[in-house]
Amino acid sequence: MGSLTLAEAKARVQKLRREIDDLRYRYHVLADPAVTDEVYSSLTLELRSLEERFPALVTSDSPTQRVGGTALEKFGQVVHQVPMLSLNDAFSEDEVAAWGERITKLLPGKTVQYMCELKFDGLATSLVYEDGRLRHGATRGDGRTGEDITANLRTIRAVPMQLNLELAHAETFDAALVSRVRQALRGLRRIEVRGEALMSKVAFARLNRAQEKAGGGTFANPRNAAAGALRQLDPRVTASRKLDWYAYSLVTDLGQRTHEEEHRICALLGFQVYRETRVVSDLAGVRAFHQEIAAVRERLPFEVDGVVVQINETAAFRQLGVVGKAPRGAVAYKFAARRATTVVQDIIVQVGRTGTLTPVAVLAPVNVGGVTVTRSTLHNVDEIERLGLKIGDTVVVQRAGDVIPQIVEVLSRLRRGNERDFRMPSKCPNCGAKVERRAIAGGTAAGTRFVCTNRTCSTQRLRRLRHVTSKGAFDIEGLGPKVLDKLVAAGVIASADDIFRMKSGDVAVLPGLGEKSAANLIAAIASRKVVSLPRFINSLGILHVGEQTAADLAAHFGTLAELRAAALEEIDAVPNIGHVVAASVEKFFRDRRNQRSVDRLLDAGVTVEAQQQRAGALAGLTVVVTGTLERFSRQQAKDAIRAAGGTPSESVSKATGMVVAGTKAGSKLVRAKLLGVRVLNEREFAELVDAAGGALAKP
Repeated sequence: MGSLTLAEAKARVQKLRREIDDLRYRYHVLADPAVTDEVYSSLTLELRSLEERFPALVTSDSPTQRVGGTALEKFGQVVHQVPMLSLNDAFSEDEVAAWGERITKLLPGKTVQYMCELKFDGLATSLVYEDGRLRHGATRGDGRTGEDITANLRTIRAVPMQLNLELAHAETFDAALVSRVRQALRGLRRIEVRGEALMSKVAFARLNRAQEKAGGGTFANPRNAAAGALRQLDPRVTASRKLDWYAYSLVTDLGQRTHEEEHRICALLGFQVYRETRVVSDLAGVRAFHQEIAAVRERLPFEVDGVVVQINETAAFRQLGVVGKAPRGAVAYKFAARRATTVVQDIIVQVGRTGTLTPVAVLAPVNVGGVTVTRSTLHNVDEIERLGLKIGDTVVVQRAGDVIPQIVEVLSRLRRGNERDFRMPSKCPNCGAKVERRAIAGGTAAGTRFVCTNRTCSTQRLRRLRHVTSKGAFDIEGLGPKVLDKLVAAGVIASADDIFRMKSGDVAVLPGLGEKSAANLIAAIASRKVVSLPRFINSLGILHVGEQTAADLAAHFGTLAELRAAALEEIDAVPNIGHVVAASVEKFFRDRRNQRSVDRLLDAGVTVEAQQQRAGALAGLTVVVTGTLERFSRQQAKDAIRAAGGTPSESVSKATGMVVAGTKAGSKLVRAKLLGVRVLNEREFAELVDAAGGALAKP
């Protein structure tokens, strides 16, 4: 372009960026066939040339800055302001119908619509923009905290570096919607959109061919390949994998009234959304959409494993709230699992951290949905008996939800006569201790488990230690299974508290570990001596207690001391915890050996942080809402209870501190009066939470 002044170059750069951004929008959002890669690449090349000549003109949101020049040392963490929830799965029409019935009961008298969209088989990610520019992108992680993979997400052309805040091309959208969005954007700095990062089938095939040619390992399926690409510390490697990205959720309120409008607003802002969606008025429409997508599934450009069905109306969806880690108003209607046949070569037994013996089928390797399957858990003897399974049988294997391998059928007519029955061992295959058959709590004869009676069984101990150091517990960097196994084998660690008593010299003498590695490990352990109450509870490996239950217990009791002293009735009153789990927790803390184990951890320097308790008029109280309230929806009432420091619950017991009774209150009100629980009407409840600063926006 000859000699240019800085001012002239700046003007040209700005025009090029606008044109490139416009081309990207037309290609990914409007699917304009006139947009070609050649034109896009040519303009990008000119822009890059100008930025090289005038470095002062380079900005972080330039289309040339998608790929960074240096590799990262590690990924940072991002705390999601709004939790990234997962979805509950449904694998049959009956399960979807049951979900629909629950929605109808929770929204009495309301007519709802359902929006159906594809469930991409990729990785859920979040993009946050500030003043229209990409601020950071993150993985879901545990739903609350994810990994910062901004550098890698920037390499995906479908991810806009800068939002279309001017709402260019608005003529292709509904005028009323555009007006609402324009109004919402005034003064708004932060916008969050969530979507799926994935790899197309074409890009996947190209990658595997390149891997084979280079003598490297190939990937089993596009999802694994996409996950591997996003986990690269060098963004240049990610860029070479040619990932794609589709928006499916708008977190920020931009005036959307339906989930369908969320998609349209995302497109208006410059995000790629998949067009094959449908809003239907009943579950028959849902089934029809599911069947249509299943029929063309193999011809789609990328892998999908089902259909996401969501209540379309935003207000109704929010009113339904969340149960566990999933929204009530949406469900993942999965496709029938992919199946294949293979032979059960053997059945082995694994010993878990609680001593439970689990039979595992060893299979002749078979490819199921792009993954080579060699083993399948059989859960317990009851499952083997239900299937009528023998060693040597030909079986049908499926990946449940396209993930977990399981045996679903025995082809008994293919037996040759040399098949043999399987019997659980009478002694632990690891330590030789006696094995007992015990009924699963709350179950019948159809629910039993075999348990190694030796509490000091080395396999149990090792698996318990692995659990203690896992991500959901103490999450000690550098203390993975291989290092932990070495420490146990060398006699350095025998119990969890030994981990926190180790010295650098205990580690440095082990094979493959030197003084530097030892020092790093000891420092990592020291950094984890202060642990949150939920993580500590989870680390104890209590039967039936996982991360979510640990969080529920921590939120209710606040401190480890309170939980340790809690009676069965108190634990049973914790929301979302049933009697079986409560009994397991109470039994654990009554066991003297477990008490000593906890004490030894504390003596080793572990400090358990108390769960921050919210002050307020309902602090420490479990509150049940029954009947219909005029001012509050059920979810708003629960939010008000939490804001005032209380814990909402669905059941009335002696541990209930208060019941809020609306119109048409039923058996819960009767039980509250029988137990002498304090009862408030809606007016009294509203005055209480308003006085506590917990007032809600009026409907």
